[in-house]
Amino acid sequence: MYLSPWVSLIVAVCISMVCSLNEFPKKIQVSQKGASVNLTCHTDFQGQVTWEQKGKTLKESEYVSITGLRLFLHDLDTPNAGEYSCWGEGRKLDHTYLLLEEESYDSDEEEEDEEDQEEERDSLSCSTRTYSCSFTCRLSASGFTAARLSFHRYGQQPTQWHYAPTAQDHFQFTLPLSYSPFAEESAALVVTAEAANRNQYLKKTIQFYLRDIVQPDPPQTVTCEREGNALRVTVQPPVSWAQPVSYFPLEHEIEFINKDNGKTERVTSGVITQKVSRLRARSRDPLTPSAWSEWSPWKNVTH
Repeated sequence: MYLSPWVSLIVAVCISMVCSLNEFPKKIQVSQKGASVNLTCHTDFQGQVTWEQKGKTLKESEYVSITGLRLFLHDLDTPNAGEYSCWGEGRKLDHTYLLLEEESYDSDEEEEDEEDQEEERDSLSCSTRTYSCSFTCRLSASGFTAARLSFHRYGQQPTQWHYAPTAQDHFQFTLPLSYSPFAEESAALVVTAEAANRNQYLKKTIQFYLRDIVQPDPPQTVTCEREGNALRVTVQPPVSWAQPVSYFPLEHEIEFINKDNGKTERVTSGVITQKVSRLRARSRDPLTPSAWSEWSPWKNVTH
């Protein structure tokens, strides 16, 4: 069937804008394809209640059963996803957004391939540049347009949900800590992220200690001074690092180009005995298994 350019444009706009989920639904129910689900209208209304989906009144059928304030949906499929609302005397009484979990495959080989693809396209990671009262988490969720996140210490109650701005595939959260980032951690942080589009639902959970996700910014400055036949390198920590440095030390690794043979070498002592054409540095917390920072820009050595 031929579609005019105008119709094609309208369809494209619907797919990319109107038909996408622009914010995470406050009330959701998650189920799987082929399953059955029970939705309840939470209301004190005593009269006749009707149910609607996508602006259409639902009627009893092989796949739909209505009993008072309860709606039963059977053999769920993609068209069943979306917002369900209950109405009484022309007034919206309650609503729930039904989402379907991503499909999984039956065979072992297909499951393994699907897991590899999910590992690559859907991920949740957290980091912080220093010990402070906040940290950042990033959720990559291909094909999803809305997301939210909560976190708590293991064994405690989750915090409130934090909602990401509307995006496509990638979401970032800056999360406040309600306890001291300098205190000894006896329990891990548990972070749970949920993503949704018009039909599907994705959930990711990770655990870590704050000390494990610290990754400093690159060093602020790298200076060198000739001492006899050696070159002494001084690395200044980034301005974002916790102060004082005597209490929050950093160790530095220096990478340099050997002027004689052109090879790349590294030292951690801050003293280089070879001739150097250029160098750079990176830092990390020596007291925890934290990640190295990114490298500072290359610095030409003229001494």
